[in-house]
Formats: sequence, structure tokens, C-alpha cells
Amino acid sequence: MAIREIEHTADVGIEVEAEDLPGLFSLAGKALYGIVVDLSGIELKEELAVSADGNDWEELLHAWLCELLAQFNLKGFVGKECAVQRLEPGRVEASLKGERLDLKRHRFHTEIKGVTYHGFKVWQENGRWHARVIFDV
Repeated sequence: MAIREIEHTADVGIEVEAEDLPGLFSLAGKALYGIVVDLSGIELKEELAVSADGNDWEELLHAWLCELLAQFNLKGFVGKECAVQRLEPGRVEASLKGERLDLKRHRFHTEIKGVTYHGFKVWQENGRWHARVIFDV
């Protein structure tokens, strides 16, 4: 599995690579939270069930990342670990472990305003799954 930050003007982009789709969704979620805060200081204090729906893999991954961002924006929740329990065309269900952001203890990096559709892509190549995501910061 791999996460690579990509250059993009005024936004932050990532490319994620994993052996399978559950790994891709898990890693993309971790990358989102890693852009917001230093994950090394996040403890596994809380568990949160999260799900999303979408018509194809791209729409589903986009909806998933938007849901994770909503959990941060509404509850201050930062996920450090993500276990995808169910992933099928149209639906993803997972369990996130982490804790709420505490600016006294955690190193905040940047705010993500949204998950853009610009350049958003999910594809399979050489038996591995890839995603490209641009975040509006």
C-alpha cells in the first residue's frame, strides 16, 4: 500500500495505491485525516461506524471521503485506523478508530474544505487499485 502527495495549485492532492478495494478505501481515509492532523498523536479512544453509498467505485470513494470529512467537521473526529467491513458495488461500511481533535495535544496541519471532483479517479492497473483525489484546502 502507498500514499503519495501530488502537486496541485492551491489544493492538496494524493494518489493512493492498494492491493484491493477495501485497502484503497481504508488508505484514502487515513490519507485524508493525515492531511488534517499529525496521526502519530491520535489515540484509539473511540470507535465510529461510518457508511456511504455511490453508483460506481469513483462515486462511492468520493462519498466515503466526504462522509469521513463530515465526521471531522461535525464531531471533530480523527480516524487513525479504518477497518472496512463491507464493500460492494453501491455501498461501503466501516469502523473507524481514533479520537476527537484536541488542539492542546494534537498537531493540526490544515483544514480540508471539501473533496473535489477535479481529477478524481479510481482505476485498476497491474492487479492493484489506485485513486487520485484532490482536496480543497
